[in-house]
Amino acid sequence: MKLLNKSIRSYLVFATLLIIIAIPVFYFAIQRIVKEDVDESLIAHKEEIISKLEEVRHLDPYPFLEAFEPNLTISPAKIIRPDDKFYSISIYDSISNENIPYRVLESSVQLKNGAYIIKLKSSLLDSKDVIQSIVIVMTILLLLIIIGLILINRRLSKKIWKPFYSTIDKLHEYRVDNMEPFHFEKTEIDEFNSLNNTIASLSKRNQQVYQSQKEFTENASHEMQTPLAIFQNKLELLMQTDPITAEQAKIIEELANASQRMNRLNKSLLLLTKIENNQFLDKETVSIKDITDKLIEQYKFHTDKKNITVIAQIETDILLTANKTLIETLLSNLLSNAIRHNITNGHITIRSNQKELVIENTAKGDSLNKEKLFQRFQKQSTDSNSIGLGLEIVKKITTLYGYSIQYQFFDKSHRFIIQF
Repeated sequence: MKLLNKSIRSYLVFATLLIIIAIPVFYFAIQRIVKEDVDESLIAHKEEIISKLEEVRHLDPYPFLEAFEPNLTISPAKIIRPDDKFYSISIYDSISNENIPYRVLESSVQLKNGAYIIKLKSSLLDSKDVIQSIVIVMTILLLLIIIGLILINRRLSKKIWKPFYSTIDKLHEYRVDNMEPFHFEKTEIDEFNSLNNTIASLSKRNQQVYQSQKEFTENASHEMQTPLAIFQNKLELLMQTDPITAEQAKIIEELANASQRMNRLNKSLLLLTKIENNQFLDKETVSIKDITDKLIEQYKFHTDKKNITVIAQIETDILLTANKTLIETLLSNLLSNAIRHNITNGHITIRSNQKELVIENTAKGDSLNKEKLFQRFQKQSTDSNSIGLGLEIVKKITTLYGYSIQYQFFDKSHRFIIQF
């Protein structure tokens, strides 16, 4: 969820809770105020009625008063209650065909000619309409205020956070091999300026480190390959000298194997470094079928040596936009791995569809360790020619281009699946 939407959602939740709580509280508060006002009016009216009764009590005025005071009822009382009693009732009005709410005051009074109960009632219909009107007006006003605040906050937030989103967009386009410095949008927000300065400084250091690593890999590749080549040539010359004993020949052969292994290790490490530094920038349209056919032919000597049958079932060619050298390295490592982990008289099956390539081979032993399969120097066999970097290189290449690779062990066969 975006930060802007998250903050607005918080405001919206708060506003909703405020409306849910405020409207009922406001309604009952207004209703209570109105009732208190009506009760005070009824008490004043009661005092006025009592004073009139005192003046004309000898004339038996009660029916007369009730006739001219439709909201007044006077009846004899058996006991005198010390406190007035207030309550609300509804009386059906046949004219309007609705129940009319009334507020009733019931009071016991002692006159000279006896005790009486006086009931005064006052209609709450007008007050109810007033309360509802006030509540509706306040609700609309409250909603308008909240909606206005949310819209204003959203508008201001978009304007305030615009430099931040601009920075994010520039980071999405960032490439460590691009030596051009960042140019950020000017802003009045100190935190965003600090963020932009930090990113600019960090990118500059990364570019310097990248440049240093790039120069190192180029220099190391040149400087290390030369002595290794000289060492290999000297060993070959030494093997051609005469006389040479069997023991000396064995030692020289071991040195030659170690030299070749060191040469392969050096090339693999340099290749890994270049992949991690994204130094393979050249891209072209690459045919998986063409590369596969080429590699099958290259490895024919090794497959024939172990009598391995290679079956290529590439129904649909997969065309990729990538660095051809890396794709060749990817497939070459998987194919050599399938040969190395295979059995004599085994088979290798290569099949593909529009977006998937599967390389499957008969297995020497059990399933490979999936947790360590793509880790550096994690050898899954006892083959002395293996340097433990092939599958890590495969993983780095697939990660570089956003491909996925999976390993499965099924029916005594190793299976690698690449999804492009």
